Amino acid sequence: LSQAIMSNAPEKYEAMIKQLQIDISQDDRAQPGKALLKNVMRKFLPAADTILEMVVVHLPSPIIAQRYRVDNLYEGPLDDEVAEDIRTCNPKGHLMMYVSKMIPTSDKSRFYAFGRIFSGTISTGQKVRIMGPNYIPGSKDDLHIKNVQRTVLLMGRKIELLQDCPCGNIVGLVE
Repeated sequence: LSQAIMSNAPEKYEAMIKQLQIDISQDDRAQPGKALLKNVMRKFLPAADTILEMVVVHLPSPIIAQRYRVDNLYEGPLDDEVAEDIRTCNPKGHLMMYVSKMIPTSDKSRFYAFGRIFSGTISTGQKVRIMGPNYIPGSKDDLHIKNVQRTVLLMGRKIELLQDCPCGNIVGLVE
């Protein structure tokens, strides 16, 4: 199909489009080469829908995954309350979140701390302990206590404000 489109052989690719039952408008059919190929492939194999379906079907839910991943997620004793909260993905348990990326806000004045909540529920206004990359358990080096100013859900280019968010989700925080 792609070879027929790129070599501008409409008698070949029109038959293939019909056979594959790809619904494409007349305006899209009139586009040349690469633009036509992009539109045909977008209709034939929508990447976003395909990837989302693969994630839903093949990746375990946080409740299932955290049962066997807790020893990789938590460095403390695996028989304490915190480890159990992570293992059971307990929304009423101790707050444990891993920030994987800092994303600049649209005005570039601040950052969203983007990460996954493993246990507990995070809320706007909540006081949290932030353990930086150089934190050593028992010391106060690279340990900060801050209030969460905003809890947000980042969906592509859109940002939705949240009052709170339970474990198992991925959120952005402004501190």
